[in-house]
Amino acid sequence: MIWLIKVSDNGFDLLVEDQILIRHTRKNPAFYVGQKDLKIAMDKGVFDIKDDTIYHPAVFQKVEENTIYFKEFTIQVKSKDGMQLQFHGLKQSIKVRLEASKNEEIYGMGEHFTSLNLRGHTVKNWIEEHITRKQIYNKIIRRLLHIKPKKWTFEEYKTYFITPSFISSKQYFCHVETPSYGLFNFRNDKYHEITILDSLHSITIKTADSLLDTAGALCQYKGLFPPLPEWVYDGLILGIQGGSSFVKEQTKKLLEEGTKITGIWAQDWCGELYTYFGKQVRWNWEKDENLYPNLKEEIKTWSQKNIQFLGYINPYLKEEEKLFEQAKTKDYLVKNKDGSIFLTQATSFKFGIIDLTNPKAYEWFKDLMKKNLVGLGMMGWMADFGEYLPTDCILYEGDPLHLHNQWPDLWIKLNKEVLEESGLQSKGLFFNRAGYSDNVEHSTLIWNGDQHVDFTDDFGMKSALRASLSLSFSGVGLSHSDVGGYTTVPGIKRSKELYLRWLEMNTFTPILRSHEGNKPKANIQPYTDAETRKATAFFSTIHAMLKPYFQVVEKEYRTKGYPMIRPTIFHQEPYKEDAFFIGQDLLVYPILNKKQRTQKIVFHDQGWTHIFTGKVYEKGEHLIDAPIGMPPVFYQEKSEHAGLFKDLTSYIQKN
Repeated sequence: MIWLIKVSDNGFDLLVEDQILIRHTRKNPAFYVGQKDLKIAMDKGVFDIKDDTIYHPAVFQKVEENTIYFKEFTIQVKSKDGMQLQFHGLKQSIKVRLEASKNEEIYGMGEHFTSLNLRGHTVKNWIEEHITRKQIYNKIIRRLLHIKPKKWTFEEYKTYFITPSFISSKQYFCHVETPSYGLFNFRNDKYHEITILDSLHSITIKTADSLLDTAGALCQYKGLFPPLPEWVYDGLILGIQGGSSFVKEQTKKLLEEGTKITGIWAQDWCGELYTYFGKQVRWNWEKDENLYPNLKEEIKTWSQKNIQFLGYINPYLKEEEKLFEQAKTKDYLVKNKDGSIFLTQATSFKFGIIDLTNPKAYEWFKDLMKKNLVGLGMMGWMADFGEYLPTDCILYEGDPLHLHNQWPDLWIKLNKEVLEESGLQSKGLFFNRAGYSDNVEHSTLIWNGDQHVDFTDDFGMKSALRASLSLSFSGVGLSHSDVGGYTTVPGIKRSKELYLRWLEMNTFTPILRSHEGNKPKANIQPYTDAETRKATAFFSTIHAMLKPYFQVVEKEYRTKGYPMIRPTIFHQEPYKEDAFFIGQDLLVYPILNKKQRTQKIVFHDQGWTHIFTGKVYEKGEHLIDAPIGMPPVFYQEKSEHAGLFKDLTSYIQKN
């Protein structure tokens, strides 16, 4: 990649491949500095942020070779994975403006649930709970009163997973290296404004020949997930709980129906806790003897049937439980400024946070996981949470304001070490929802967090698809969602139609995993009745039959960095938020609306074959029938995998 600093009497231009990336002049500065005036307070994972920092233009002095000198700091421009601006001597908050064009589109910045194109929006560089209590209560009231759900502004939505990286439709990616709170403002027609309140280390820019190649370059820059265990492609990871007897009874019914079950995920392995929110996990990471008295032996039996067992864990401990008291005695918990244990609340119970900056606490928790999860024979788990670190606490080491965004990555690093030190790398896996810049380097798989069990645009099924597409623009090549969603609240429960439509969608993603939700008895489940058991068997078999294709797509991710789930714009114009490619050969239009039975599709070239009917569609606009059980999924006749897809069509038409 070619870059050039072009000096003028007025300032300088920084060009990349003949594009002006930064133009700094006295009249229109690109760099501003200010003294940080930032206040952040946390309440149950939701943060109140007040930034009153005042900025003034940085004073440009000169350019010598590859170094740009300002009065307040210097920038070294280097060729490092593209072009990298390295900031030195910067002790203030800073704003940096990149040149923009009016019709430019911006994607990425982590996991966003309500918009793929970030142009016209401001993205907050801060990790927190995805859905606030205010938004949930508002939705409940409106649903009970039969009022249309409120559409909040983009800036009012939160996210578990932020990464300070974006992709421009001009076919470059920009990655900002910082642990800090900041803002990425894409509202102006003429520039993109990056505000970093503290500790801006570098900005890296890299161009490519296409958006797909740009996304691939960003994935490679940020690091790739380790290879997925082969068993994940062999069917459904069944989310089920309720104790050994119930798990065995319902799993037996599904297997007798012909369901391809590759894993059992029982999040209540350590006990159940009933609150006003529903059924939750007891945050004391030891086997519950009442629910699962012979779990180790049962896991071994499942494994002999090629069914892996997965559990659940997070980096918190419920107050007054056995492990909380142990951690308290050992002084392994995050503290308040007065030296008392910092406690926050999840629904109706309080919990403490393991201080991961304390080497002894870190090793203690890691050993606990090796003994209590891996020691039972588990081949994976949900590594939940990580967003709740307050900024006014006391840690064993480090500034919590700097560590808040990085805390989920530190938590995930611990999980990776558990796998590696147990000899399970690429044999087992864990999946996490919270993450920041270095998350992919340590994780094995991302999941989209807690969606509502409905079709709504901002919190339901639609938001799950948009979240995965957003991650694909952010250097995250693997993600998935809970089949059927998770959150059940008054006025909202999972319908059979929603379960079946979500099952259809996730069948054509690398990971097919269900979740019972926080109120299992209120929701339709894979095992609810003959219809859901039959559909689960049917689609889990399709997923298993796609294994050879999934493995090819994963290999492409490993060699080129291409995300496995791809926005349509990677292969055809324009970008869409209601469809995706898996690899380049399968085009999927999931049905995302209640009672929808047709789908309008525009094909941009010839020879698209409907995998469920075998019908071939030519270039142009078509209205496709889409009854439940027959989602619009297509492959091109010229695909080198056409034989596999034809076998799928044959299976589908026989069943």
